[in-house]
Amino acid sequence: MSRKLSRRKAGFHSRTQGLALVELMISLVLGLVIVGAVTGIMLSNIQGFRTTRGLAQVQDAARVGFELLARDIRQAGNVPCGNDITVVNILNPAQSGTIPWQYDWDNAVKGFDGSTALSGVTNQIAGTESLVMLSGQASNTYMTDYSSTSNSANFEAGPSGHSLRDGDILFVCNEKLGTIFQMTNAGGSSGKIVSNTGNTFQPGNWSKGFGEFFGPCTTNGVRADYAPNTVIAQLSSTAWYVGDNGRPGEGGRSLYMVRLSNNAGDAELNSIEIASGVTDLRFRFRLVDTANFEDADTITAANRWADVNAIEVSMSLLSQDQNISTSSAVDDGRLGRSFTSVVAIRSRSL
Repeated sequence: MSRKLSRRKAGFHSRTQGLALVELMISLVLGLVIVGAVTGIMLSNIQGFRTTRGLAQVQDAARVGFELLARDIRQAGNVPCGNDITVVNILNPAQSGTIPWQYDWDNAVKGFDGSTALSGVTNQIAGTESLVMLSGQASNTYMTDYSSTSNSANFEAGPSGHSLRDGDILFVCNEKLGTIFQMTNAGGSSGKIVSNTGNTFQPGNWSKGFGEFFGPCTTNGVRADYAPNTVIAQLSSTAWYVGDNGRPGEGGRSLYMVRLSNNAGDAELNSIEIASGVTDLRFRFRLVDTANFEDADTITAANRWADVNAIEVSMSLLSQDQNISTSSAVDDGRLGRSFTSVVAIRSRSL
């Protein structure tokens, strides 16, 4: 005997056979829409994160660069004993016709335009400007005894166990006079400091005498009127520039500081990378009797570097990450920013 399915059961049985083609296509389309929306949100978040990271990197580089550069500018030309004293430079390079910037106290603040390469560095980007600054970096070391012997180049320093090393470029001064020289012998525990002319270390000294001389510098020189408690400082020579960091994937440019340092007794220039992403550096200078800021060429032509009392610093930066902005193809889509700040030189009144 045959059994017939009821109409309700037959309908239910036919619907459980599977999905129709139209239903399947609709499900696929809806799934793709959802996946596309999620993917779009994820990509947008990633791009937002990369943009935020790029902006943070640019701002951090600018903050570090400006903070350290401004510190050197404020101290430029500073003398621990007063800024109106006579300074005698008995280093060998100071007696030559062209004095290297790291020993040129007469130009304790000096800028170079983009057509002038900074001597002593090899990675400066062509066409970018640079800034040189010298100062006396005070320490807790002082003169305890200065021989009464004529033209003496020997004195004793304290406190006992000072950290001065053979070959250091030093700056001694009192209320009337300052002398820049290279120490040739620290004297060990005795505290005796010697400044000789034997050129044991580079650059060496031209004279033994610390006093002011008129006419050609001689080996014995002139004795200085120094006494116990005379200040002993170290000569700080720094220059700032934009250099090639060797990392083209990050843009290839960084802000550098080059500093005079002691390498086993010989003075040498040591370049230090300060902030990556700095693509350009510009300086303008204010003179004591003007309200305008001038470029380096104008100050050099007027021979008025000694009258500069404030510096305007402009810094251009690009992010390390690419394709995060709508900038030109030349910048590879890097996020760019420019900052400008004015810094006064403390040792020179505004």
